[in-house]
Formats: sequence, structure tokens, C-alpha cells
Amino acid sequence: MGNSFRRQPGPTLYDDLKTPVTEDLRLIGLLFAFVIIAFSFILIIPGIRGIERMWATIRVFVALWIGAVILVCNFGSWYYNKICTRVQYKAHVHPVSTPQLIQAEIGLSIGLRGINITLIEKSCGYPVGHNGVNRKLQDDDDDYDYYDHRPFPGEEINYNEQFSWADPWAQGRLDFGIYGGKYNQEFRAAKYRGVPYPIMNIAEHFTLDGEKIRWYRKFRVAGWYTHILLWIAFTTYILSILFFVHVISYGALFMLLTGLLMLLACLTYGVTIRNDPSLEIHFPDATLRPSFSHGFWLTLFTGIFTVCLAMLISYVDRYWPRQTAIIFHHSTTDDQDIFVGEEPYCRGPEEVGTVSRRIRSDGSSRRALPYGKTDIHLVEEDPEVDKSNARCRKCSINEQPLARDMNIQLHEIIKVAETENEAKVAH
Repeated sequence: MGNSFRRQPGPTLYDDLKTPVTEDLRLIGLLFAFVIIAFSFILIIPGIRGIERMWATIRVFVALWIGAVILVCNFGSWYYNKICTRVQYKAHVHPVSTPQLIQAEIGLSIGLRGINITLIEKSCGYPVGHNGVNRKLQDDDDDYDYYDHRPFPGEEINYNEQFSWADPWAQGRLDFGIYGGKYNQEFRAAKYRGVPYPIMNIAEHFTLDGEKIRWYRKFRVAGWYTHILLWIAFTTYILSILFFVHVISYGALFMLLTGLLMLLACLTYGVTIRNDPSLEIHFPDATLRPSFSHGFWLTLFTGIFTVCLAMLISYVDRYWPRQTAIIFHHSTTDDQDIFVGEEPYCRGPEEVGTVSRRIRSDGSSRRALPYGKTDIHLVEEDPEVDKSNARCRKCSINEQPLARDMNIQLHEIIKVAETENEAKVAH
């Protein structure tokens, strides 16, 4: 059995299996990571009780959405279009009107780090042959099937080629050698591989850098600044999540900064790629005119949403802090607890400290005295005088927006403490 499928004495050889790239594995990996986190949270939702279940779900999914948009758009497409037309498949065939023209869907996707060109053979409604070069099929030609008259019946035409200008991002010299840019070097390598003519025709538009034809330079510079801004936005996004756990106002501030950075990235990209003339790639029967794609619009929409949400959180936290604390699952105090602050005390001219008092709306009071300190005088700290020389005197309590009876209770407590201290000193 070991010798059944190979020739003696050589090893088993298999033909090359060339398959087109249909999806970006890096984007799939990023999306899969966020999907795993979302699915893990869905599993624990039944364990969350009450209204907290709804708020936790909103917090988690909004945070995942913002983070996924930043990362996916950083590696996704920002400028895209596709057309279906007749095109010359090989560079050495006869003029345009020959049967060697294929019908195919041609797509151009421009990202922040390079371009991606697709060529897929499919029927576009054009007849084959010399007749009807400039017209599509009419309604009475429904029985026509392009695949029965393919110019290259034994070949599967399904290509996807990527040309990158990132890592390094340098422009390079205007040549295709070792001193040229990364994009030009990949373009030269594609020619050696025999990449189909339509793909090379599109890619060649980005090898020029002179006069007003500077599409490659424009898109490369735009991609550089935009991807830097998106990475900074991802950093502030992580910081906003951490701050929301502790200080809501700081979390809202960094969330606002994240949205502004995303909007700045869109503005930078849209302004930098502007060129006159605009990018247009002409074919015999159609013209490919790319425009802003899902990466740009997703970043723009999410940036606006993030800015509005951050301003809303900041406003609610400013005027309704208790409700905001409930939304973000922060611990809240009892509605009856009112913290007056710390009150100074001293035993003598050389010992000064503070005592913390907690007043409840029902009139009761709890005092946290230092261990072993029972006979005290309430004083007011003077910032102009050192504590060692402070003299004991009655503490003046700042007016608080409390009820009158609560202030009366507080003054009674102070009088009782002073009376007990005087009695003890006299004894």
C-alpha cells in the first residue's frame, strides 16, 4: 500500500491546489474574539437578578460594539467599489473586439494598509463575439448563457490579489527595485507570477507618483495617520472601561475622547485622499469609481454615537449621581445617610485631631471617636495656625441643607460633650 500512489524511488507528489482568498482571516479572527466574549456573557445573564440584568447587558454589548468597530475598521476597507463588465483577460490577446474578452466582476477595496483587487468571471449580460460590442442583451435574449460560450472554458477565473504599502510605510523611490516602495516591489513580483491583466491594470494606477497622479501617496499617507488615530482611540477605549469601574466621570471623559479620535480619523482620511483628478479606472464598457466604504461609515457613525453617549453619561452623573451609580453597578449609600464631614477635636493645647460624625434623618447620630479618647473638646481647625499651637474652642459647623431639627440635634450632641468634659475637668 505504501507504494501504490508514488513512483519508485521518488516521494509522493501532489499538484498545486490554488484557491482564491475569499475572506480576510485577520478580520474573522478579530470578530470571532468579540463574539466569544459576547457569547460568554450571554451564558451568565441568567445569574444576574433584577434590573441589573438589563443594565449589565447594555453596558457589555455597547462596549463590545465600540471596541469591535475600532479594530475591524482599522484592518478593513475604507474605499470600495465593484463593476461587472467585459475585460481583456490576458495581456497578449488580440484587440478589444475579439472573443477573448471575458465577462467578470472586478472589485477594488482600499484599506489603510494596502489595496485588494478581485476578478471573478460571471455573466454580465454582454454577448460573445464581434456582434453587439456596445450593447447588452435585450429582453428577448433570455435563453442566452454566457457559460456555454466562455473564451477560456478550461480555466477557472477567480482571483484575489493584495498589494500592501504598510510595514514599512515609506514612499520609496520611483522604481521597482530594492530601493522602491513595498507596493512597487509587490507589483513587480505579481508581474513575474503572471497575474491577470485586469488586476495589473488597476494596480498600475498606484505605481505612479508624478504631476497630479499621486493616488498611491495620498492613500498611503491617509492610511498612516488614520490607523495611528484608531490605535490611540482603542487605548482610550480600554482606559474608559477601566475608569467606569471606579470613577464614572473619568470613564465618560475617556469615552468622549475615544469618540472624538474616531471622528478625527474619519476627517483625516477624507481630507488626505482628496486628489484632482479623482481615482477612476476605465474599462471598455464601464468605469470603476471607488467611494467611501463600510469602514469609513462605521467609524463615523460609531464616533458620533460614542460622543453623544459620553455626554449623556456625564450629564446624568452630574445631576443624578445615584441613578448613574445604579446603572454602572456602583455601591450607593442609604437614602437616610447624610455625611456631614469630619469635625476637629483636642484634649489639650498640644493635641488636635478630627472626629467623624454621621447624622441620620431620623435624628440619631453615630460618632467615630479615636480609641481611648472619651473626653474631648470640639474645635475648628485654623489653616493659618499650626496644629500644635491650636487652641480648643467650640466648633463652628457649616450650614448644610438639612432640616432644622437635625441641626438642633447636632448642637445638642456638642453641648452634651462639652458638659461632660467640663464636669470631668472640675472633678
